[in-house]
Amino acid sequence: MSPAAPEPRTRPAGSDLRLLVPLRPQGPVEVIDRATNLLRTRLGDVATISLAVQVPIWLVLALLLRDEWAAGIEDNLAFFWLAFFPDPVTVGLLADRAGEGSTFAILASRALPSFGLAVIGAASGLLVHDWSQGRTTTGADALRRVGRRLHSLLGLWAIVHALEVVTCIGVGLGPLVFGVAAPLWAMEGLGPWEGVVRSFRLSLRRFWTLCLSIPVATLVAALTAALLSLVGVPILSALTGGWVDAGGAAATALAGALPHLVLDPLLAMAMALIALDLKVQVEGYDLEVELEEDAAGA
Repeated sequence: MSPAAPEPRTRPAGSDLRLLVPLRPQGPVEVIDRATNLLRTRLGDVATISLAVQVPIWLVLALLLRDEWAAGIEDNLAFFWLAFFPDPVTVGLLADRAGEGSTFAILASRALPSFGLAVIGAASGLLVHDWSQGRTTTGADALRRVGRRLHSLLGLWAIVHALEVVTCIGVGLGPLVFGVAAPLWAMEGLGPWEGVVRSFRLSLRRFWTLCLSIPVATLVAALTAALLSLVGVPILSALTGGWVDAGGAAATALAGALPHLVLDPLLAMAMALIALDLKVQVEGYDLEVELEEDAAGA
């Protein structure tokens, strides 16, 4: 008799996801590389989150700012370029050009995209956390889970921005100590204040590393978004027979949304990976997961 054929090796469920998000310490360059790789390999999940969050936001802004944006892109380029700067800076610069009665519109133009980034960051945190443990969570699943606690995330977002304004750390230190608050809030099921404190304490333990990681992640995301947006606007103009250049609130909203469609997912995924890395490097989260799996398999 011929010997029996060897049993084919099968990979455990979720092993591919664990390769995408391994539970081990990661450097700044590796975080960026892994974030861009996740955007390529899991584009459907990332795009689902980004589009579901940002399309309603920019439709609302197009209605709220239809008078300010009616002149078209040429007179409203600030809303395109200032997408790449922190909120306190953009509010100040946009306020300089605001007319009477447009204060609410100016604040809305920054607050809505800013909160949208928090939602995308929280959903990305869930994806990164679950994928690192081999769970096949989708973008729609993550959004539903964030949506059930949206009021809590709104509270966290408000606390972070209030602290940034009151303590005057918004432009410089704000992203360093509060940048991973939304992903951590989602990963650990925290409350608003707990999420802020958790981000602050973990970030202080790795502060000098974050001084490199977060600016690098932000710069790469901003440059990528700017380059793709600068290519996208002429393409839209050509495809629409000049409609984009002709003006109108819809055209301005479209031009303003383009950088966010690229910037927010890449930045949010990088911040989620940094949040997970903080848990690994500061608290040995990878060892905790391994011990739990060993206990479950015993």
